[in-house]
Amino acid sequence: MSIARALGNAVSGLTATARGTETVAANLANASTPGYARRDLAITAQTAGGNAGGVRIDGVTRAINASVLSESRLAEAARADAATRLDFATRIEEAIGIAGNAGSLGNALSDFRTALSSAASRPDDTIRLMQVADKADALADRLNAVSDAVQTARTAADQAIAGDVATLNKSLAQVAELNRKIAILESDGTDPSSLYDQRQGIISEIAKIVPVQEVTRAAGAVALFTAEGAVLLDGTMPTELSFDAAGQVTAGQAVGSGLSLLTQNGQELTSSQMRLYGGGSLSAHFAIRDDLAPRMQASLDDLALDLHDRLADPAVDPTLTAASTGLFTDGGARAALADKTGLAGRIAVNDAVVEAAGGESWRLRAGLEAATAGAVGDSSLLIAMSDGLDRAMTAIPGTGFSGKGSLADRLATVETRIATVRVAAQSDAAIRNSQADTIFARLTADGVDSDAEMQRLLQYEQAYAANARVIQAIQTMMDKILEI
Repeated sequence: MSIARALGNAVSGLTATARGTETVAANLANASTPGYARRDLAITAQTAGGNAGGVRIDGVTRAINASVLSESRLAEAARADAATRLDFATRIEEAIGIAGNAGSLGNALSDFRTALSSAASRPDDTIRLMQVADKADALADRLNAVSDAVQTARTAADQAIAGDVATLNKSLAQVAELNRKIAILESDGTDPSSLYDQRQGIISEIAKIVPVQEVTRAAGAVALFTAEGAVLLDGTMPTELSFDAAGQVTAGQAVGSGLSLLTQNGQELTSSQMRLYGGGSLSAHFAIRDDLAPRMQASLDDLALDLHDRLADPAVDPTLTAASTGLFTDGGARAALADKTGLAGRIAVNDAVVEAAGGESWRLRAGLEAATAGAVGDSSLLIAMSDGLDRAMTAIPGTGFSGKGSLADRLATVETRIATVRVAAQSDAAIRNSQADTIFARLTADGVDSDAEMQRLLQYEQAYAANARVIQAIQTMMDKILEI
C-alpha cells in the first residue's frame, strides 16, 4: 500500500469517527426528547481498483421500529378514548353523589322523607310544614344540579370536538409542510432526520385524537389515514375538517336538532360515516355528547317524572284532579311523559306551598288546592305523601324503569346505572393504559440506551486513536525520507 493511500484511509477513518461521535452526542442529548429516534452512522468500506480504500459515510439513519410505532399510536388513541369516557362518568357520579353523603341526591331524598314524617307527627307545627317545603325544594335543586352537570358535560364535549378539529387541521397542515421540506432536503442530499423527528411527534399527537395509519410515499413523504380508512393526508393538500359548535347544549338538542357532526371537505358526514373517525378522543367526545350523556339525562328525567307523578296523584291528595299540578311541577305546570326530556333540570316545588313565593305551608296538610286550612291536627295528607314515596308502584310506561318499586328503588336504579358506566369506563381505561404502557416500553427499548452509546463512544475513541497513530507513523516515515 502506498503512503498516499494509507494516509487517505486514515483520514477517511478520522472523518467517520468524528461523524460517529456527533451522532452519539446527539443521541445522549436527546435521550428524553419525545419523538426522537436514535441515530446510527451508516458506513461501508471503499475500494479502489480492488484494494482497500478506507471507509465511506453513507449517511445517518434513524433507528425506528415502524410496526411498534404504529401499534403505539393505536394504543394511545385507545387510551385517550378511554380516559375521556372515564373522566365524564366520574364527574357525573360525583354530581349525583354517594347515598348517605351530604350533598348527594340520595341524601336529599332521605331528608325530604324525614321531613314528611316529622310534619306528620305534628301537622299543626308551621315550622315543620315549612321544613317539608324546604326539603322538597332541596330535592328538586339536587335533581336540577345533576341535570345541569350532564348538560355541562355535553357542552364541554361539544367544545372539545371543536378544539380537536382545530388541532387536527393545524397538525395535518404541519405534516404536509414537513413532507415538502423533507423532500427538498432528500433531493439535496442533506440529512433531514430532525424533520423526521418533528413529523413523528406531530403524527403521534394526531393519533390521540383519531387513530392514524402512516404510509410511506416517495421522497420521504408520508400519507395519513384513519384506522377505519378515511384519508387525512395523501399528497400536498390535507383533508379539511370543520365542525359547528353549538355553544350551550341543552337537554332537547340532538344531532340534526341543534347539534352537528363533522364536515369533511365541505361535505357533512352521516352518523354511519362518523365511524371512520372512531377510536380516539374525538369519537369519545361525540359519544359523550350524543349517547352517554343523553342516556344519563333520560334516567334522571324518568326519576323526576316518577317523583312528580307520585305526589300529583289524586289518590294521594284528594284536592287534586288529573290536570292539577302536584307538589312538584314542570316549571310551574304539570309534567307529562311526552315532554319529559330535560324534566330533571326543570322540576321545581309548587309555589302554592312556598311562603316566600306567596304560597301557604298549610296546603301540605290540607291539600294543594284546598279552599281552607282545615283541621290543624289532620296528618292524613302528609302520611299519604310519605306512603306514596315508599309505595312499590308499577313503572310508568315509556320510561326506562321496569317492574314495581318505590322512589328510593328508582333512585337506586339510576345510581347503579351511573356507577356501572363508571366502573366499565374505569376497567376499560386500566386495560388501555396497560396496553399503551407495554407497547411504549417496547418502543423505548429501541430508543437511546445511554450505556450502549457510551460503549460506542469508547469504540470511536479507539478508532480515532488508531487512525491518528497511522497518520503519525506516516509523518515519521515522511520525515525520514526527507532526511535522506
